[in-house]
This record gives sequence, structure tokens and C-alpha cells, in this order.
Amino acid sequence: MPILTGPEMRAAEEAVFKELGLSPLLLMENAGAKIVEVLQREFGPLEGKKIHILAGPGNNGGDGLVAARHLLLKGARPKVYLVGDFQKSTPENRTNLNLLRQLSLDLFTVGSRQASKLKFSLNLADLIVDALVGTGFSGKLRKDLESLVGLINAIQRPVVSVDVPTGVDASTGAVGNTAVRADCTVNLGALKVGCLLYPGQAYAGENHLVDLGVPLRLGPKINRFLLGAESLSWLPKREPWGHKGTFGHVLVVAGSLNMAGAAALCGQAVLRGGAGLVTVAVPRSAARRFPPDELMVIPLPETEQGVLSSQSKPYLQELLEKKDVLVLGPGLSRQGEVISVGQEVLRSWQGPAVIDADGLGALTGEFLNSVSFQQRKKWVLTPHPGEMGALLGMLPFSVNENRLGIGKKFAAEWGVNLVLKGAPTLVFGKEKTYINSTGNHGLATGGTGDILAGLIGALLAQGMEPIKAAAAGVYIHGLAADLAAGQGKRGLIASDCLPKIREILS
Repeated sequence: MPILTGPEMRAAEEAVFKELGLSPLLLMENAGAKIVEVLQREFGPLEGKKIHILAGPGNNGGDGLVAARHLLLKGARPKVYLVGDFQKSTPENRTNLNLLRQLSLDLFTVGSRQASKLKFSLNLADLIVDALVGTGFSGKLRKDLESLVGLINAIQRPVVSVDVPTGVDASTGAVGNTAVRADCTVNLGALKVGCLLYPGQAYAGENHLVDLGVPLRLGPKINRFLLGAESLSWLPKREPWGHKGTFGHVLVVAGSLNMAGAAALCGQAVLRGGAGLVTVAVPRSAARRFPPDELMVIPLPETEQGVLSSQSKPYLQELLEKKDVLVLGPGLSRQGEVISVGQEVLRSWQGPAVIDADGLGALTGEFLNSVSFQQRKKWVLTPHPGEMGALLGMLPFSVNENRLGIGKKFAAEWGVNLVLKGAPTLVFGKEKTYINSTGNHGLATGGTGDILAGLIGALLAQGMEPIKAAAAGVYIHGLAADLAAGQGKRGLIASDCLPKIREILS
């Protein structure tokens, strides 16, 4: 499912008008009708309901005006509040406003001195429709709109936004001074980036996508998609005669004296993800903390701090033989000689690799330049914003301000596959970008990233190409957390996700 920015949606519409000869008025008519369909589906029969529509002078307001006319036909009691300079309204908005005047529908012009009257009137509504500002907005709302948005948010009535909540940047999800807090948002023609990225997603409420009959293929090429259940169809078929060697052998290089659990969780996720075998290579002191189970644990030379020493390098070179996938990093630490050990392993390994957590410390610019593009294109990097910032010499909040742009640029520049963890997690490949649709705040706990790294490693071991293994792993990981959260998100721990991964992949 493609996800568009505001300018991309406008370009797609312009292409339709030009190449198919469709009228903007027809598109607006479809939009208004679809908005009413969503209202009816979500809020039940509309007959007799008092539905108050706040409409601006642009085409977003025009969509609201069409919706008012269709609500009238449904037996509802719509009331329209005109906000802004309608001397500068778009032709489509003006046409639909004239139609409403002919129908003698209740129309009120909102001025700066009518706040108290408007508050009283909106309090009488069963439902409020926000059609003030559309996908062309960015920056901060002007003062009069800021006050109006504050009034809307203070009223305890359901709110539905058209295309994007007023105050949310449809291309980034940024919110300047304030924005409408909608219960749901009707995305017209395509999902909008700003309704899926935070903070915009928090204001959008539940997103509904409606088809306007706009063939997006006529517009700019979009390689940004919502990551959903279709990713499960990418999983390789498992032949009934397969054996443990058939489904891949993963080497996990991880752990330290105080972080043995990270290595254990990662190894268990490899197995729950369907790989046939996993070998977990850890410092000697960490190996002593592993109970007997399905993991093959190899103790390696360590420093006094309980982290891998340079003496582990020849052992690791031997362990890499006959392995299908490398997972490097969970709980590894960045002390002493660990970075050089990680660089040595990555430099010599020619197969697919997942580089997570402390393993990312090996990826200096100088080191990345020393590794061939053919090797890097098989890598999946899984940083959170703090680790992404460390790779780029940026603060985490700077990364979060432009996650899409920064992730896409980094993946393209270095030729890697990038999983930028967060809410939501983003996946970047050479050509495609995915925005994940699963996951919840229960994942904000230690160890969940270790499980994601192992899961992606398992999918790589079963023959998936890196970008699809990364994307499917992210989707499954988030879905596992959603299923585990049935018993409550607060207090969810990483290992709660492991049986759910098995359930999803069964």
C-alpha cells in the first residue's frame, strides 16, 4: 500500500486531470461521498445526527462542503462553519459553497469575536468534521486557527479530520504549535506520511483509507509502502523433507559478562524464526551463565572486563566456516578490543549479516569505505535513533525530526539495508521504504531489539533477500508484541514475544 506526501498526492491528482481529463470537481465529489461513508460506518446511522463541519477556503474545505451536502441527503442535520478568507477560495470550493447556499443549509462565517458562541454551538454537536487545512500545510498555524484548534480539542465530542488533522504536516508528521486531535482521519486516495509518523499519528487517531478512483501509477513513482500482512507471503516455502541443515545455520556473535541475556534472547529468536541451527559465540564468563537448552554456546577468549578479546579472532574465523548468516552485536559491549574484533569479523564475512546494538560501533566511516559494496548490500543494520545518531554524529532528537529523510539517505549512500527502530519502525532498502503497521509501547523494554536481530537473521538463513527479511522481520516482531500485549502492554518483557513469533509463523 503506497504512502504519499502532500506534494506527491497533488502531483498524482494533476496527472489524472491532465492524462485522463477527469475534473477536480468529480474528485471532490468522490471525496465528500467517501467521507460520509466512513462517518456512517464508524458512527452508525446518520439520520437526525447534528454534524458540524469546520471548512476552510481550500480544497480540503471543499471536501467538507461536499460531505455536508451528502449528509443532508442521508437525513443528518449538518451545520457548516466557514473559517478563513473565502474571497480567496478555490474554484471547486466556491462551486460547492454555492450549491449549499441553494439548498439553504446552515452556513456560518466564523470570526475572531465569536469564540464563545462557537464553543456553545459545537458542544451541541454529535460529531465534528475538521476540514480546515489540508495536505498543503506545513509550519505553524496562524493565531486564529490555533485558538480554534484549542477550542475543538477542549470539546468532548468525536472529531473526524479530512485527509490530515489541521496542524499536522502531511509530509513529515510534524506539528508546529498545535493540531486537531482527531478520533479518526479519512485519508483521501492514499495514506499520508504525516498520519503514520509521530507526532502526527497521535493526532490522526484511527486512519481510514478511501479510494477516489485516482490511479496513482499516473503520478510520481512512489517507493514508500505501509508494511502489513502481505509481508508474510514473502516467507519461503518449507519443504516437508527439509532438515535442520536445510533451513540455515546462524552464527550469533554477542554478549559480555553483564549482558549474557542479550545473546540468549537473540539466539532463541533465531530458532523461533525458523532457522535450523544457531551457534552463539560469547565471552567465557558469559557462556557460564547459559542453561542447557537448544542453543549451541561457544566460549571465547575475553578481557578482564568480560568482553571479547583480540585473541578470539582466529576462533571466530573458524566458526564462520559453513555458516549461512552472521548476527553481530547484541550485548557485545564497546569496551577494549571489541570494536576491532567486530571489524575483523565483518571484513572477512562475505554472506548476509545483521549488525545490531554494539556491533554498530564497528561501522566507522573509514571501515565502511574499506568494505566492498557487494558485502554491504547483504547487511541489515538495526539502530535505534540514539545509535543512528552516533553513526552520523547527530543527537537522537535530530534523527527523530527527519527519520524518513535520514534513513533513506544513509541506506542509499552506503548501500545497506537499514531498520531504523522507533514508533513506527522504518525499513530502508536500495529502492523501497517501508513504514511498519505493527508494534506498541510494550516493546520499549530491554531485549526486544535482540529478538528482532535474531528474527531477521533467521529469515536470512532461510533464503530471504535482505530487504524482505528485514521488512518481514520488523512486521512479525511488532505483531508478536501486539499479540503478547493482549495481557497488557505495560510490563511486557522481551521473552513474551518469542512464543508469539512461533504462533505467527506456524
